[in-house]
Amino acid sequence: MHPLPHSAPRSLRGLRGPVLRAALLALALRGVAFCEPVAPAPLPPVAKAVAENLVHTFLKCWESGDLATFSGLLDDGVVFAYPGGRFNKAELVQTFKDYHVQKKDIKIYFSDFFLSDGYRHVTSYQFAATDQTTGARFAVGTGVICKIRDGKFVEFKEYWDSEVPGRQKLGELPLDEGQKIAPWPSSVLLRAEKIN
Repeated sequence: MHPLPHSAPRSLRGLRGPVLRAALLALALRGVAFCEPVAPAPLPPVAKAVAENLVHTFLKCWESGDLATFSGLLDDGVVFAYPGGRFNKAELVQTFKDYHVQKKDIKIYFSDFFLSDGYRHVTSYQFAATDQTTGARFAVGTGVICKIRDGKFVEFKEYWDSEVPGRQKLGELPLDEGQKIAPWPSSVLLRAEKIN
């Protein structure tokens, strides 16, 4: 082990070998014990129009089946959250592939609003598809909150009522496909007896 350079504090310059290692370890541990946790670097702001275009491009991939664009818009560390779970990039890409085997006639309808503070981007859309096996169609209103860095999604959270597709497939709820986007089909009025 070489001695510390002349730029090191005078009290440490004469230390060598195990003594030096022990001193550096003690300093490192002291620093760890007394330092504040390091927060992740803040995301740079993204213009609303840019964010809206990225969200629409990403979601339209479900309709077009464009896997290259879909996966290319995902950061390697992306977290995709939905009612009941989370996916990393590989899991989300696999779900995309599986959906295009299990579903057909996928259609995306966008709402007429897009909100952004430059860091969080919020919108809603309706996802409609037909099950390949049963032929049953569903159309679910979905809320989105996402974060973007360097033109890729680092976080994408979706919110929907998971009861809707099953009840639509059973004929208990109307599709209201392409109509006003809401958590439940827009023609259904929620009344006290329907709210648990």
